[in-house]
Amino acid sequence: MQKKNVLVILLTIVVFLSAVVLGVTTVYRVDTVTLNASVVSKAAKVEAEALQERLIKAYEKQSVFSVNSKKAEEIMKEFPYFRMTGFEKAYPNRIIISTTEDAEIYAIPVTEDETSYYILGLDGSVLGIRETYVNRLDGADNLLIKGLTVTGEKGKIPTGDDFFAAVIMLLRNASETLGGVRRNAMLVEVIRMTSSAEESIIRITMREGVKLYIGNLSVLTEEKANAAFNKYLSLSDEERLTGRIAVSDRAGEVIISYAEKDEFIS
Repeated sequence: MQKKNVLVILLTIVVFLSAVVLGVTTVYRVDTVTLNASVVSKAAKVEAEALQERLIKAYEKQSVFSVNSKKAEEIMKEFPYFRMTGFEKAYPNRIIISTTEDAEIYAIPVTEDETSYYILGLDGSVLGIRETYVNRLDGADNLLIKGLTVTGEKGKIPTGDDFFAAVIMLLRNASETLGGVRRNAMLVEVIRMTSSAEESIIRITMREGVKLYIGNLSVLTEEKANAAFNKYLSLSDEERLTGRIAVSDRAGEVIISYAEKDEFIS
């Protein structure tokens, strides 16, 4: 009889604990996913709504104790314009995910006939592929980069051309020095004089008219970028209307010059 009573008590405890666990689990199930999206373009607002729906489906009814950012990171690969900046659990049953919209900066033709373009962010990752390279926020052209042959997928860095990484590094440096590269430069061209990298030139046409020529970009890339854009900033308004800035290297040192006329012939 005593053993039977002990068994009943144990079963009662098990049932009670199960009920408690079930109750706690129910209370702490995710029922709200809040997306704090910092967006600037109309297109991104629509994308943010679709992103939130995907996030809700992914996390709904999951235990708030065990969820993490991995599902959100996987989903956001399908939304290349968005970058996650925060993942927070708000007990008992809410998740707060913060994102920001990456701005369009560059465009590279997908094919030689320029019927479509890779649209790139500041770090060079592909944000989209479109028939034009007009910026989706302000309607002005993105900075066109010509002379590169690359292939890429949304959300990833393009591959296929050894110059790509050096060009993006150059332009990121320009963006820091100039406080934004799109409003200062309008065209970047990779000019291959021969198959040798040492004889290749990057020509950047600035909006006022002056052109920057940077030779052998794979060597002293940052130093050449600093020299070129600091020289540009030092020019008077009149000097920026024409002429050229030439940057090269010799014996490990950067050489820079300015001429009133652009006599380069490609």
